[in-house]
Amino acid sequence: MRLTTTEAGFLDATPIKPGKLTDFILSNCTLSDAISLSETFWQKHYQDNRKVKRIVGIIHTLFLAQYPINLEFERFTYLYNALDACFKLTKSVYEDKGSPSSHAKRIHWMCDIFEMETPDWALLNANETEISVVRNKTFHESLFFEEPLGFAIYDDSKNDNVLLEMEALICRLIIALLGKPKCNYVKTPVNTRQIHGCDLT
Repeated sequence: MRLTTTEAGFLDATPIKPGKLTDFILSNCTLSDAISLSETFWQKHYQDNRKVKRIVGIIHTLFLAQYPINLEFERFTYLYNALDACFKLTKSVYEDKGSPSSHAKRIHWMCDIFEMETPDWALLNANETEISVVRNKTFHESLFFEEPLGFAIYDDSKNDNVLLEMEALICRLIIALLGKPKCNYVKTPVNTRQIHGCDLT
């Protein structure tokens, strides 16, 4: 749930009911365990304000992607921005792991670091991925599935839930980046609407 003391009301048009933003529920742990995880992340990285701001930015962008009147390309753009921020944070936390420069390899690289299965739409094929092609045309050509922005939905004949899977992947990356990469939830598949248990202990 969004917790803020700001008066930017237009940014608060996001889910406020538990269970609407993520595909997990806390199991064998409590809300205080979740707060403790966030606090531990802050304590570890507070001297590097960029890392703290990035995790907040990822979560906030995930909130913005849930805005109910977003057009599909807007939702895609927010989700891709959140994934890109996950990459930047992963790169800064795991500096010893090297990192790819091309967008096409970034999601697979993060999934490898956290021992997660890479979604089909992020698998490399001839130096590109499904998601990197969509990203490049959206960001650089103002075309979303060959149509001007706003005139098309995400069109994938193999999988009609890519945006939902992007949300699920971001949620798992947030838990991993906060300091629980071995958490059972992080390893769960993203290609389902199932609610998963998340044990943060």
